[in-house]
Amino acid sequence: MDYQLHHRILVWMEQAAETLKYSLERELQVEEKKSPSDLVTEMDKATEQFFINKIRKYYPSHQIIGEEGQGDTVNDVKGTVWVIDPIDGTLNFVKAKNHFGIMIGIFEDGLPVAGYIYDVMNSDLYYGIVGEDVYLNNHPLESLKISQLNESLVLGNVESFSNNVYNMKALLNVSLGARSYGSAAIEIIGLIRGEAALYFSAGLQPWDFSAGYAICESMGYKVTTIDGSRPDILTRSPILFAHPNVHQEALELLSHK
Repeated sequence: MDYQLHHRILVWMEQAAETLKYSLERELQVEEKKSPSDLVTEMDKATEQFFINKIRKYYPSHQIIGEEGQGDTVNDVKGTVWVIDPIDGTLNFVKAKNHFGIMIGIFEDGLPVAGYIYDVMNSDLYYGIVGEDVYLNNHPLESLKISQLNESLVLGNVESFSNNVYNMKALLNVSLGARSYGSAAIEIIGLIRGEAALYFSAGLQPWDFSAGYAICESMGYKVTTIDGSRPDILTRSPILFAHPNVHQEALELLSHK
């Protein structure tokens, strides 16, 4: 890990988070993407551009994947690739002014190197460096213990549970129940803190899962697609993030017809 790069990211994340907080004091410019619940604001675009400008200045050879499409068209993951979600949970950002985050994943030749998630309204910056550890505000993260699925909560999308996508109701039947926050960033934080044993989504874009993928890899958690393979940072996929004690059981439940 390039530690100068790492420290720059920490500073940039703090700067971006403060700007987002200040933006909530004025009226936002909100547009719909595909539906009334799929929103984008000028702050999504501005935050992504802020990171792109910094990366272009210091690391011009690196490739960038961003949710708002202001980065590169990436077809080959060779070298260093940044995957950026400038505001994960834009609907929460607009309507609740809470439960949203900034996410950055750093990959080398398609494999995770480091991940960063900023819970903006709580001023909590989580990051993991693969081969080292996971941290909260520069201190080692102390997670609650997870033993088995039937003694734990699970995280996922309410509609997906309701519609039994990928047999998700089986997770409800085995676990103590489900929680949902409307933001992959906040769901992943819940997982790594030990508040739940797993987080499953039936379809995440690379910017939704890359930061969490790297953080989970750093702490020995499992992150796979529904068939147990590694996620591809160029492809939208169903993704399971899970404590190693429950990962195999969860995969079997989700794949059972």
